[in-house]
Amino acid sequence: MNVSDIMSKNLVVLSPNATFKEVWRTIFKKKIHSVPIVGKKDVMVGIITREELLERLYPDYQELFSMEDEFPDFEDMEKKVAVLSGMKASTLMRSHVVFVHPDTPIMRALSRMIVRRIHQMPVVDDDGKLVGMVTKGDIFISLFKSSTHKTRK
Repeated sequence: MNVSDIMSKNLVVLSPNATFKEVWRTIFKKKIHSVPIVGKKDVMVGIITREELLERLYPDYQELFSMEDEFPDFEDMEKKVAVLSGMKASTLMRSHVVFVHPDTPIMRALSRMIVRRIHQMPVVDDDGKLVGMVTKGDIFISLFKSSTHKTRK
């Protein structure tokens, strides 16, 4: 079975001009792990994950160690939201994207997700156009359906 057999074609995407606030709202309202950023002709130019958004709000390890005995000030974190809210997706996104092609076998796609520790992957055609998304859940459901279907025969 290939990724094209199970991928979602109902895509949630944003443009490089979307703001941090739009990205945040999209990811959390749609309950998705990441949102692809697409440019002209639906060519994928990057991706932004939920974890990456959250990491921007919290201090990194270097900041934490420099605070010595202090704990992070949560009010400062709220101020960070105001600063981040105007940032564009083009600044926030990761341009190196782990993806698969529609003809990729589902177990190869699952392996790639497990190794890279990601929950979902964009599916792109040979021209870089985003054509779908596949999740670990999609793969597990399809494997379960195919195995229960075989045992009933």
